[in-house]
Amino acid sequence: MTPDPVVASPAAPGLPWLVAGFAVMVIGLAVLTRRRGPASLDDPRATARALGFIAVYVATFACFARPLNPALMGAEDSPWLLALGDVTCVTLALLAWVVALADRRAWSEYGFRGGPSGRMVIAYGFGVLVAAFYSLRHGVAVAAGLTELTPDRLVFALTLSLAGTAFPEEMLFRGYLQGSLDRRNRWLRIGLPALVFTGARALRHLPGSEISFDRWLLYVLGVAFPLGVAWGLMRDLARGSLWPSLTSNFLLEFGRALAGVSPVPGSAASG
Repeated sequence: MTPDPVVASPAAPGLPWLVAGFAVMVIGLAVLTRRRGPASLDDPRATARALGFIAVYVATFACFARPLNPALMGAEDSPWLLALGDVTCVTLALLAWVVALADRRAWSEYGFRGGPSGRMVIAYGFGVLVAAFYSLRHGVAVAAGLTELTPDRLVFALTLSLAGTAFPEEMLFRGYLQGSLDRRNRWLRIGLPALVFTGARALRHLPGSEISFDRWLLYVLGVAFPLGVAWGLMRDLARGSLWPSLTSNFLLEFGRALAGVSPVPGSAASG
């Protein structure tokens, strides 16, 4: 009689990676918050400080992403892995919160404010179109019942898209970094944050057994970089308000995460 095939059990959390992520975050924040940042966001030193905080966020997320990769890529829905993802995403949101507390600036300075009504309407419309372009089919699949939606996946999608991605990314990349460049040339203040954002997203999903190099490169150049430019343009259009780009970022990531598919086009885990 042929023996039953051996089914591999889900891998245990990558404890060393999780510990490394928390260590990077704590040490990085401790070093950068020893002194308060410059009083004005326009000060050139604010750009360097923003890049420092972004480096801590990127390194922390890169460490967390290693054990969470099956959930991030939509390949595994085990409750323990999704719950672990919820905790790490909330931790990333707290990282951005600590940055704001350390520099003692009003939230409005980072872009959490309104803007001219006409420009805000256009920026929101642009943001919805961008989100729809990249994730509408995932939302349609969920609405049509083509993907299995569990409470665990719903909570994970919400925490990943809002706490782990949209809030810290928009606050750090568009709010802090792009805000520190407001007096510079328009394309510098949009282009530099877009390039840094692209590098951050590239490190989140590295090529390997789950993502081929060509698919990873397609994601970096065809998804991450255009999104970085688009969200930077939204902030610029909205006269510094982060709400349109934050909403677009959230909608895009929520639709993808809710459907449980990979953000990398054509990868093995894509839906």
